[in-house]
Amino acid sequence: MSSTGPAVTLVDRIVTRHDADELTWVVTGACEVVVAGVRYAVDTRTALAIPAGVEHEVVPRPDSIVFPLLFPDGLFPAAVTGATPVPRTPALEACARVVLQPGLSTDGAVAAARATVRDHVARADGVVLPPLPRDPRARTVAEAILHAPADDVTLDEWAGRVHVCTKTLQRAFRETGMSFPRWRSTVRLVHGRDHLDQGARIASAARRVGYSSVSAFTTAFRQQFGVTPGAYVAER
Repeated sequence: MSSTGPAVTLVDRIVTRHDADELTWVVTGACEVVVAGVRYAVDTRTALAIPAGVEHEVVPRPDSIVFPLLFPDGLFPAAVTGATPVPRTPALEACARVVLQPGLSTDGAVAAARATVRDHVARADGVVLPPLPRDPRARTVAEAILHAPADDVTLDEWAGRVHVCTKTLQRAFRETGMSFPRWRSTVRLVHGRDHLDQGARIASAARRVGYSSVSAFTTAFRQQFGVTPGAYVAER
């Protein structure tokens, strides 16, 4: 039997705003969220807090499930106008499950979960995956690095692969607020921190994100996060 109703499909992007503060939460897959011209990569490692009333574009991958967790009582500790990337920790994961499924919890647990989410947003250190470049060629490079941060392809080599001059690629990355080396280093260190969160040894985490020695990884990690990998693991 054929159906004459509308096709059951999803749009590939949407521009929206909400009356309440939002935490964009990816259940599976990944998406790109554009806020005031800045492109944020949101996936199962990073959420994005967006103030109420701020217009943003959501571009999910076809295999993704993305939810806006809304906080009518506020999500930010003070009035803000920009988005805030929020690292996803095990504690935040547990709270999101409660907020997403209030019918499976008590009112008290939901309120406690929302309070914990607000605390995580307030303490977000900003050291998360950096914004994606706006230039589509640079974005191709960025997405490849996000997928395989240990690859040592040079900027010149990338320029040849995406058919653009090196200076154009450099400018595109600087528009994110970071040079290409800084952008790639940030991605590597955030992925390295994720590996440590998942129980990897320091040497293994360093190798998996492209560092040839533990000492080089330790130096870069301390510069980025303010602590050594060993101290970070001890504090978890």
